[in-house]
Amino acid sequence: PDSNMLMRVLHYSAGITKTLRFAGSDMPFRAAACTGALYHIEVYVVCGDLAGLSAGVYHYDPRGSALRSLREGDYRQVLIDATGQEPAVANAPAILVYTDVSWRNAVKYQAREYRHAFWDSGTIIANTLAITEASSLPASVVTGFVDESVSELLDLDAQREVALTVVPLGY
Repeated sequence: PDSNMLMRVLHYSAGITKTLRFAGSDMPFRAAACTGALYHIEVYVVCGDLAGLSAGVYHYDPRGSALRSLREGDYRQVLIDATGQEPAVANAPAILVYTDVSWRNAVKYQAREYRHAFWDSGTIIANTLAITEASSLPASVVTGFVDESVSELLDLDAQREVALTVVPLGY
């Protein structure tokens, strides 16, 4: 994918697709529904050089529909190693990592928060797979990986945010 295709995938997976005026303020809605509209699922991009985007580790900001750089350089090898040399990851020019910011949902759902992590990430990933299929962009879902390696790459505090799924894009 080039940067435009990547941003299209991110927008229709986790981006804000409409805003409604309610009680005197704007209420943004994301492409994928989320329990309690708490939007606890985050998306990160790990990529090599793409047309329009330098190699790096990025966080997707749905409010600005933008990528925020976390690290410069090609860090895909970390994900290749973390997934046990998964071929789809090893051959992908861009890899999405979906995470759960557990405290955001736990304030409302408490001990059941972990269930919502998988329900809501599944909804977002379904959107990702739909838009990649419509765009003839190969994508797959990888759930087996070394948590610590992925968390370290993304600089996650495991008490607050955990990696759930890796989705390689392209070949």
